[in-house]
Amino acid sequence: MEDANNFLLKGLFASYCIRDLQTSGVLRTPIYNDQEKKDHDLFVSASETIRQGSLSMQRYYRMLYVFENLVREFIMNTFVDVDGESWFEKRATKGMKDKYDKRKASEEKNQWHTGRNEHPVFYLDFGDLGNLLTNHWDVFGDFFPDQAWVASRVSDCERTRNVIAHTNELPAEEGARLQMHLQDWIKQIG
Repeated sequence: MEDANNFLLKGLFASYCIRDLQTSGVLRTPIYNDQEKKDHDLFVSASETIRQGSLSMQRYYRMLYVFENLVREFIMNTFVDVDGESWFEKRATKGMKDKYDKRKASEEKNQWHTGRNEHPVFYLDFGDLGNLLTNHWDVFGDFFPDQAWVASRVSDCERTRNVIAHTNELPAEEGARLQMHLQDWIKQIG
């Protein structure tokens, strides 16, 4: 009987500890919606290393997605205010226009696959976005401390982007850098 009481008491303590850890945010409560269950079934044949890597990379992908699209949105909105809707034709370099034409033509050949956003800025590489900002400093200079600030953040994040886009696992310190650059951008641009 004493063994049963000890077992029960330890179980109660453990459940209180788990609840406290979940409440404090240290331990997450598993949530299994229909999509998570389907994903679990789909990924079950992958090794534990790959499954865990995919979970850790979700956060970094989301930060990159938000950062890159905030930069695109900022560029588009600012240029539209200055030049109107046809800003790309006026502001993009020949190389950027060629890249857009080539990628758009590839999409038209492969109509079975969903294309990108219609605007040409979505066909550019991340580094091209930084070039748009620094090459048109007369338009963007008032928003940033200096060109080096913009160039360093875009350059750092482009390297990080390539690791993520090629499905490699990003080390935590690189993830922290991405987060810092995203926070800097949000604070700077608002």
